[in-house]
Amino acid sequence: MILGGTIGELLVPLLCAIYFFCQRETTGFAFSTYWLFENFPYIGSYMADARSAALPLVGSEESDWTILFGQWGLLAEDQKIGAIMRTLGWLGMLATMTWLANRVRHGEASKRPWRS
Repeated sequence: MILGGTIGELLVPLLCAIYFFCQRETTGFAFSTYWLFENFPYIGSYMADARSAALPLVGSEESDWTILFGQWGLLAEDQKIGAIMRTLGWLGMLATMTWLANRVRHGEASKRPWRS
């Protein structure tokens, strides 16, 4: 299955975040969202490795990102795409923890996650 690992890395924390959001559990929502963004740098590293194939793989000999970027005509951009993904991950983690810290500081951590 192509992108099986990446889908799992994104889907499990996303489902947890949705669950905690629906349960109005701010802390669970924040940590699940952080977990989601924490996977972006790892995924970005494998994206950036599409041409060089230096990182170890589980299963096939060719990276899913090599196959996909090749099909999409983006193989030459693997480094840029990987860097963007890693940056989005770090920014997402920072934003999530800043949001949670702000809610705690204002005594709103136990209130609904979507309220400011």
